[in-house]
Amino acid sequence: MLTIRRSGPTLTEMAAQVRSVPGRMVPYAAATALTRCAQYAQRTELPAEMRRVFSSPVAYTLNSLRIEPATKDTLSARVMVKDTGTGSGVAQEKFLQPEVEGGVRGHKRMENAMRYLGVMGAAQYAMPGAGLSLDANGNVKGAEVRTILSALKNIRGGVGAKGQKAGRGRKLANDMFVGKPNGGNRPDGIWRREGQRIRALFIFTTDAPDYSRRLDFSGVVQRVALERFRPEFEKAVAAMQSRGGAWA
Repeated sequence: MLTIRRSGPTLTEMAAQVRSVPGRMVPYAAATALTRCAQYAQRTELPAEMRRVFSSPVAYTLNSLRIEPATKDTLSARVMVKDTGTGSGVAQEKFLQPEVEGGVRGHKRMENAMRYLGVMGAAQYAMPGAGLSLDANGNVKGAEVRTILSALKNIRGGVGAKGQKAGRGRKLANDMFVGKPNGGNRPDGIWRREGQRIRALFIFTTDAPDYSRRLDFSGVVQRVALERFRPEFEKAVAAMQSRGGAWA
């Protein structure tokens, strides 16, 4: 969340530079200008920055922002990331926060489901393997995740990749199994048998995904405020004066 407030010249000083501005008009015009700055950052500049720093961001990410309008009393507008998901989607705040602030990402809803089903430890993360199909944006397809989670709910238990008993390996539907493949030193995860070979769908790891800061959320919003507040304030004053009435 970022709050936009007027900085630099005071509103009184700015009003003095715009001729014939009644004092009672100033807070209303300022609130309108602040709200429009927030809207421009939300609808135009931040999505443009996301397209620049992210690889093919999906609409769910680009539409992840909302604003809290300014009022004549608060004289501040806020640009925020939505904190509730839609449908089965993860709240945008959860996956955008590491991109804005850096640091370790939280567990995804899919990972929480795997832990609930007992196939993943509390400290583990599920990383996509080479056997998963990705969409045009490089993300794991939702249909694949649903198929895997559905199979996990029907674990038959006690068999490995080749059908024999193999420690904690458990066979699933669609030639999938969870655990460590027989032979070699391959990691724990969810695997699928494809003919004579097996391919990783998800690999389980305790190495938490660590993100560097990529989206300069604060910088973009502040730049919009600095560039657009004055012209938006003047436009709001002109519109109010043109309506006459109480503003005349």
